[in-house]
Amino acid sequence: MLYKNTTPEYFLMVAREKSITRAAEKLFITQPSLSQHIAKLEKSLGRQLFDRSKIPLELTPAGKIYYNYLESSHYLEEKLKADLNNEKLQKLTLGIGTWRGSLLLPTILPAFFAQHPDVKLHLAEFPVSELIMLLEDNRVDFAIMNAIISQLPQSIIAETIKEERLLLILAKNHPLCSQFLEDRAAGRPLNLHLLEEECFVTLGQMQTVGKFINNYLMRQKLSFSRTLSTTNNATLLRLIANGLGFGFMIEAGLRDPAVRDLEVFDLDAPELRLPLVLLVKENYYLSPATLDLIRIIKEYYKKGPETEKTGRSSTFSGV
Repeated sequence: MLYKNTTPEYFLMVAREKSITRAAEKLFITQPSLSQHIAKLEKSLGRQLFDRSKIPLELTPAGKIYYNYLESSHYLEEKLKADLNNEKLQKLTLGIGTWRGSLLLPTILPAFFAQHPDVKLHLAEFPVSELIMLLEDNRVDFAIMNAIISQLPQSIIAETIKEERLLLILAKNHPLCSQFLEDRAAGRPLNLHLLEEECFVTLGQMQTVGKFINNYLMRQKLSFSRTLSTTNNATLLRLIANGLGFGFMIEAGLRDPAVRDLEVFDLDAPELRLPLVLLVKENYYLSPATLDLIRIIKEYYKKGPETEKTGRSSTFSGV
């Protein structure tokens, strides 16, 4: 039976401060009183919540479960209040990478707000490397990103929306572009070794997309005279569009205006397919408005790249 006089804020403060002494100071109670409270809570749960052999204090596995429960309960209560009172503004937070958000959101949000004019939508546009942390901290309702599901934390539930292609890109006026176009038209494989004297513009291996591309190029035994690394997809596209070497982009980039100055090649390699996934935290409540936004996003990606913006078919010749 749970200790009936438990105060969740006491446990949460100790967990955040990693110290009973500092937590007691912030709670304006004595250290012995707080220690006694935590001990009674642990006894009622039948589990030790803090590893007291560690300095600073660390949560035990049971402590992490209890911490996530309390955090989730707070957000559930806030969402329940919003959903029960339709006259009040409902809140929804979407986690998405900055570049993907700039391509996706202008297209889908008009349809979403037509259905939910009273929803207050917050866009948490962060580097994709930070989106998992936002989910685990309950700071976003769900997130959209490229990820390998097997590498995600156990607390995160993932659904694959589609397998996105990683596409080779060159400026249309690049010296190698005409040769690659001729080879593609003739059904010949592209000789990627011709790129070895070019500058390779990459997202770097800290990002999932960059890691995939670099692994593929290593398997092809390719090395390059110069490499330029960036964390920004938009920067990558515009550097290449201005003639600075070559690179790869995820197929969502076909909607970027910079593509009009680029030629795009699908190498048709299984290793250049990367899951686009929808992520939510386990046992996290999703409001009806959130579920509608998820549905709209799924429909958007099922349609594939917008060919009218690129002036080319969304299906490229294999090599």
